[in-house]
Amino acid sequence: MSIFDRLFRIGAAEANAAVDKLEDPSKMADQILRELRANYQQAIQGEAEIKALALQHRASELQYRNTADDWEKKTNELLDRIETKQLDEAKGTELANKAAEAHVAATNEADQFAKMAEKEESAVAVMDLKIKQIKDQIAETESRAQLISSRAKTAEVSEKINKTLSNVDTDGLMATLNRMDQKASAQEFRAAAYAQLEDSTMSTEQEINKALGVGSASNALEAIKAKRTKLLN
Repeated sequence: MSIFDRLFRIGAAEANAAVDKLEDPSKMADQILRELRANYQQAIQGEAEIKALALQHRASELQYRNTADDWEKKTNELLDRIETKQLDEAKGTELANKAAEAHVAATNEADQFAKMAEKEESAVAVMDLKIKQIKDQIAETESRAQLISSRAKTAEVSEKINKTLSNVDTDGLMATLNRMDQKASAQEFRAAAYAQLEDSTMSTEQEINKALGVGSASNALEAIKAKRTKLLN
């Protein structure tokens, strides 16, 4: 493989990768739906134009059929007059030939317009099927586009959450929380130790007073109140 072939392949791979990154599922589904709707409108417009031509050609066919019938009628009238001696045979025959030729010409024109109308009507029938297919595709695409949009949104949110969670050091956070728990426990143990140390430094009298609640402000006040009551009595 030449160097140019390798470079071309690398460039194609990079281009495809770039296009893949640019393709958004939801946006691409909406774009496809817009294109289908545009195709549908174009097909409807084209079908309407062909139908108009078919109607026009059918009208022209009918016109020439009527003209052909008139020329045929005139031809028969000339032949009747020749037979009843109301018209000179030579002159009548000449006029009858011309009328017959006009009848044939009108009939040929009518046949041509009929052929064109038939082709156009066949084309319209084919287009009807195509338009129905596009209409069905639009309905299917609308449903699928909604599903794709919903799935893409869910995937996008999930991807963001998972990406965020993947960057969180949960083990480190839990380790820190455990360390803080241990520190709190150590503080509680120190507080309890200081309380025990305070009790060990008290004198015997202090321990007794503490046990009896003697020396507190409330007990002292009650003692004074009791003494006042005794004196008054």
